[in-house]
Amino acid sequence: MKKIIILLMMPLVIFAQENSLVQTEVLTIKEAVAIAMKENHDIKIARNNISIAENNAGIMNSGYMPTLGAKGAYNYKNEDVYQNFGSRGVAEQDGAQSLNYNYGVALNYRVFDGMSRFYNSKKFDSRLTVSELQARATIENVLMQLIVGYYQIANQVSRYENQKRTIDISKERLLKIKTQAEFGQATKLDVLKAEVDRNKDSINLFKIENSLQVLQRNFNVVLSRDVHTKFIVDTNVIISKQISETEMLTLAQSKNVEYLLAQQNVLIASFDTASKKSGYMPKIDINGGYNYVHQDNEVGFMLESESQGYNASAILSWNIFDGGRTHTQVQNAKILELNAEERVFNQENNLERMVSNAYVTYKNSKYILKAEETNMETNKLNYSYSKEKFSLGLITSIDYRNAQVNLQNSINQYNDAKFTAKIAELQLIKLAGLFMQEM
Repeated sequence: MKKIIILLMMPLVIFAQENSLVQTEVLTIKEAVAIAMKENHDIKIARNNISIAENNAGIMNSGYMPTLGAKGAYNYKNEDVYQNFGSRGVAEQDGAQSLNYNYGVALNYRVFDGMSRFYNSKKFDSRLTVSELQARATIENVLMQLIVGYYQIANQVSRYENQKRTIDISKERLLKIKTQAEFGQATKLDVLKAEVDRNKDSINLFKIENSLQVLQRNFNVVLSRDVHTKFIVDTNVIISKQISETEMLTLAQSKNVEYLLAQQNVLIASFDTASKKSGYMPKIDINGGYNYVHQDNEVGFMLESESQGYNASAILSWNIFDGGRTHTQVQNAKILELNAEERVFNQENNLERMVSNAYVTYKNSKYILKAEETNMETNKLNYSYSKEKFSLGLITSIDYRNAQVNLQNSINQYNDAKFTAKIAELQLIKLAGLFMQEM
């Protein structure tokens, strides 16, 4: 896309110390984005969720790995024993001791589980993709919040500078009227009116300054840093010259993060349905192990015994009818899959609506920007003409004040339109799935 650069009247603004807004850092949008990507807590949480999804999608959680267990036991007895063996006599002993210990290892592996593991593994892979898309959505939302906040500060800075120029004009006007009053060309009422206007302009400057400080603190919170950190903003704004609605909609249908999430959820639902069907299938397990057993008795028919060796087995199990539990689970999974598909259709319709609305907003904001620019230039000429006439005494102080206020308002409205147009452009780009690329 071809770009054009629209500049504010002051590209970089530094507040004077007497205004208690001493700035210590020049911060561009690019630098702010880099800080947010590294420090923002919501982005960190989103990345941690990706790590959890990666763990779940790993081989260790797939069910394909065998299980290996070990066990051991030691038993000791000291008891009084009386045993009657009939014709072979009687055995009797107080405090007879017996000792028994054993240990072994067992290996178990499910060879076939009706394809449940396969589809569950696919489901975990898809959930990893979902986590990545959710992280992208979080990052996009955070960065959009960041950029909107940045432009709000830049716009407020522009208002601040515009208000300072207005105060300078008011001071000059007051001085002019006082001089006129000394020569009988203005009344005491004219002087008082000029003083009121100057004081009103000073109060408005204070309000703008306070609002700017609030915006800065809010912005620092998004960056997850000290809320009192001071910085300078770059008030340059780049507006795209041409954006096609058709192109934006086509891109949105393949790149929009919410639409991709809806599609991914359909895939997960289909894997879940297939996994539930494994309940209809047989299961095959193989087991193997090694065991050692040793026993010592002071009294009894068998005084000592020992056994050790390996064992192995293969087991086929098939739950032919489970009371309809598997059937119910499969039917419910199919319904959830249909719901997921309906959400895709709904998201597709909403996406077309949102792109169309965003494009209209963007197009209108550019038209308003052009109109406000023309209006500002007209007011600049009108103010220049009025200033000259006021100096010559050809217009009243009130007329001159009106020209001053009109100029101030037109500059503010132009700057408002400029930042509004840029935010509208970014909202459209975000819907089209190009926001991360733009950043």
